Parts: sequence; C-alpha cells; structure tokens
Amino acid sequence: MVSFTECFGGLFSKRSTPKQIEPDSAIGGLLQSYPANPVQHPELNPELSKIASNLETIIAFVNPKSGGQKGRIVFERLKNYLNRENIFDLTKGGPKLGIEKHKNKNDLRIIACGGDGTVGWVLSVLDEMKLENQPSVAILPLGTGNDLARTLGWGGGYNNESMEIFIKKVIFGKIVKLDRWSIETNLVYSDQNDIEVKRSSDAKDKLPLNVINNYFSIGADAKIALDFHSAREKNPELFTSQAFNKIEYAKNYSKDLLNRSCKDMLQDITVFECDGISYLDKLKTLNSHSIVFLNIPSYASGKKPWKNEDGFEPQSYSDGKIEIVSFQTADFMLLQIGVHGDHITQAKKIRIKTASPLPMQVDGEPCFLQPSEITIELKNQATMIAASEENALISACIQTTCSYLCCSTNPDTDDEIASETEDEDLFDVF
Repeated sequence: MVSFTECFGGLFSKRSTPKQIEPDSAIGGLLQSYPANPVQHPELNPELSKIASNLETIIAFVNPKSGGQKGRIVFERLKNYLNRENIFDLTKGGPKLGIEKHKNKNDLRIIACGGDGTVGWVLSVLDEMKLENQPSVAILPLGTGNDLARTLGWGGGYNNESMEIFIKKVIFGKIVKLDRWSIETNLVYSDQNDIEVKRSSDAKDKLPLNVINNYFSIGADAKIALDFHSAREKNPELFTSQAFNKIEYAKNYSKDLLNRSCKDMLQDITVFECDGISYLDKLKTLNSHSIVFLNIPSYASGKKPWKNEDGFEPQSYSDGKIEIVSFQTADFMLLQIGVHGDHITQAKKIRIKTASPLPMQVDGEPCFLQPSEITIELKNQATMIAASEENALISACIQTTCSYLCCSTNPDTDDEIASETEDEDLFDVF
C-alpha cells in the first residue's frame, strides 16, 4: 500500500519527552488522560510553543476504530501537540459537538482522522451547520482506500510519520476547494417508451449517500463491492483480518469476471445524459460493464482511471466538472499496471434513468438500487488543506533553530505502531 506522504525524519530530534500531568474532568467525548502539550506547558516543548497560537486553532476528530489499532494510537499521539479540549472521539457524539465548541475561532482547521467516510461525515456536518466562516479540513488517513487523502497529498495511510511534521503540514498546507456533488434519486414505476420496469424485493429505494466527494459508479465494480459487504454482514466474525478480506474480495472479482454479471446492464439504462447530450449509444458501442463518475483522480486505492488527453480539459477536483469513464470487468485488473478507462465525457450535470435494479456505489458504499431516475449536479465546494511537505519544512526552519531540523532521518517512534503491519488495500487484487 502507498504509505503516508514521504517522511522527512524527526523534525525536533532534541526535544524532551513530554511529562504527564493530571487530567481535568472530561467533557463529552474529550480525552480523559493526556500528556503536557506545548500550548499549556511551553517549557516542555519550546520549539513547538513558538507556533502555539496556530495549534490552538486546530481541532481533531479521531475514529479510534479505523485502521485497526492505528486509530487508537493516533488518538494518544495527538495529545502531545493539541489541547485536550481540541481532540474528539468520533464514536462519542460525532463531529458536531467539537465544531460547535470551536466555530468562532479564526482560521479554524480540522483534522479528520479516519477513512474517506470519516472525512465525508465531517463535511456533511459542516454542510448542516452552515457556518459563515468555513473551517478548512486536513486528513490523517486511517481507512482502506483513502483516495481523497491521496488526492490532497496526505498519502494512502498513516505509517508512523512524525506527528510534528504532520501538524506543520496542517498549519502551512495549501488551502484548496473540493467540488462536492449532490446525487438525487426518484423511483421509476413506468417508462414512457413502454419499456418494462422491473423491481426486486432485495433492492433499496435510496442510495446510501446523497453526496459524492470521491466517485460514483454503476455496474461491475459496485457489484463486487456489494457481494463483499453482503458476505461480511452475514458472517462478520470471519472478516477480522486484511488477508482474509483481500482473499474474499479476489474471489468475488474472479466470480464476476467469469459470470460477467453486468454485461447486459445497458439494456436496463434507458437514459444517460450529460449536460443534455445522450451518451447511451457510445456506452453501448463500448459494451460497458461499469460506468465510473470521478470527482477526484484517485480511485480504488490510488488507481488512475482518467488520463488527460487531447479533446478534454485537464482533470481537476475544483472545476465544477465530473469525469466519466467506462470499463469492462477485465479492465479493473489492468488498472493495477496503469491502464485507463474509456473516456466518455466531462460534465456539469448528469441524468440517468434505469428500468431494472442495478448495483451502484457512492464513495465506496454499495447498494442494489430499484429502478430510478438519478440526477447528479454540483452541490458546493468544501474548503480543504492540501499537504505541502516543502512549506512545512521551510516554515519550521524559519521559526526554529535549524539544529533541530532536517538532520535526523528517524521518525517518531512508537512500539505499538512499529509492530503494526500496513493495511493491504482490497482493490489491490485488481
């Protein structure tokens, strides 16, 4: 798996070990035990205390269940750098409590520690709160795919990088805008062209999510993901290791490769319009088994389905356009070696109509959807932080004595993290 962004080594190799102090009473989901940090006790870490005002504007939401034990370890390590009132356990009330508590801070910066689903949760709560000054969001990736984190330079997973380096990336990272797309569904009961509309008792009336941050797809890849999730729901006790999960995913892919379960799915799509132009004939010519709508370039744990080429604008996650690519089932294996999908178009608004239940997935959450009319259009733009290793390093050199910088190749150490093996991405079976 691609590791977290390249580690620069221990930023402050001469710092002393933070001393433990007695905790105050806990508030809601806040930490109940913590070491001294540079904001409250600058004498214990004089280097970081020079940017204490920046640290006070950072809050962190941690999903301790993400990444095996890594979520819990990150939870503990953040205590060295942030106030205890600024670190929240997402399993205890979600992100709204913490955002509400700190929403009036200037230049509020949020660290979402978890998978892409955790990031989406934080962004959805920000939508609901409609804050006048939108906080910017950084990512400490603890999930499986981490495609949004990869896109914004945070890497494919946290792998014992120096937490000081990470915090400086949050402070000095580049502020960018991320397109977010609404996806609305309305059930279809009849078709004006007298096409039979089929329903299934196993199908859902709604998609699991109504906002696309990363990607949306119809067809084979969603079917493979749906079979895996269904098997895990039936026998969760079997899916306790990444090795088993990867084998199970490979089995589902192999089965679908042989059965070609979505080879006729285009017969069940009656409308496929992008910005008012029909692309249904083009999809049929390509004999598409899967159609993927990309808001970001990274897909399925870092694969790149879209290739910038003549006739299309360069792919961007902030241009108000979504890229659409087509695959056959066998193509997913070729993604591993850099093969790209067939380009359909780039669009600002998409309308799709189906006449039978089809497998679909939004940001990795799959379902089998009843015949529906689906509309995709731009919802808003989120304010994100793109990691900038160069800015973090330069800013650190300016603000601290260089004898503490750039002269050690050893990251922060932690016996528990060192003993962890990296999570293997399920999509690496392709």
